[in-house]
Amino acid sequence: MNKIKQQEIMKEFAIPHPFQDESDEKYAIRMIEETSDFLKKYAQATGKKGYVCHLTGGVDSYVTSMLIRKSGLELINLSLPFGIKQDIDDVEKAKRVIKPDVFRTYDIMGPVIESIELLRNLPSSKVDIGNTKARIRMTVLYRIAEVYDVLVAGVSNAAELSLGMMTKYGDGATDVQPLAGITKGIVYEMAKILNAPQSIIDKLSTTGVWDNGSNQKIVTQLNHQVCIYLRGGDIEEEYEEKILKLYEISKHKRHSPVSLKDTWWVE
Repeated sequence: MNKIKQQEIMKEFAIPHPFQDESDEKYAIRMIEETSDFLKKYAQATGKKGYVCHLTGGVDSYVTSMLIRKSGLELINLSLPFGIKQDIDDVEKAKRVIKPDVFRTYDIMGPVIESIELLRNLPSSKVDIGNTKARIRMTVLYRIAEVYDVLVAGVSNAAELSLGMMTKYGDGATDVQPLAGITKGIVYEMAKILNAPQSIIDKLSTTGVWDNGSNQKIVTQLNHQVCIYLRGGDIEEEYEEKILKLYEISKHKRHSPVSLKDTWWVE
């Protein structure tokens, strides 16, 4: 394994190191305290009242919402389904535990179909439609953020960000990414501590808007391997190659628009 490259990537995402002999549970408790404190201080520094977060029914959005709730600031949760949402029950369960200050549901099917129809002469794909959904959701989140004078909190974890499993200017467009330095395994530990409904904890990870369930096994395996990788562990060469390839080709998603002064893309 290329340990130097691994350390570079870990440093980029500021993956917190567990203390000596610190269990995953204690590590997760520390991350809850540090992240909720960060959220409070950042909102205060920007003069905002709190955060708006997309509540998807998944573990990442649950944990992010609970971290905002723990910060003591205003929490607005939005459910943004595309027609009938398969995991609407988990959204409702999450809402009952989280108790957001404001909860709204907006069905994005209409504007997504209009956007696709506008460009009907162009070829379409599952990725294209998924990206359109993510960008419509981003538009709604920022409109609500304007109305309530809050910031937009993203729900992507370290694994998703390092692999580029987010839409540029979609779910990747946020004011803060509270889980950016936290691997999926620790997110699950945080969820347990934060009393997540069992159905949310048991739910398998997917690539979200890109995934239709057919590649769930592959996605789950890769998520597991990248979590080991981001915590400094050794993985098989096959997975290391996949991770590094996805990391390199998705760099542009993690940077602001490039200009003449930038050199990250040629390094």
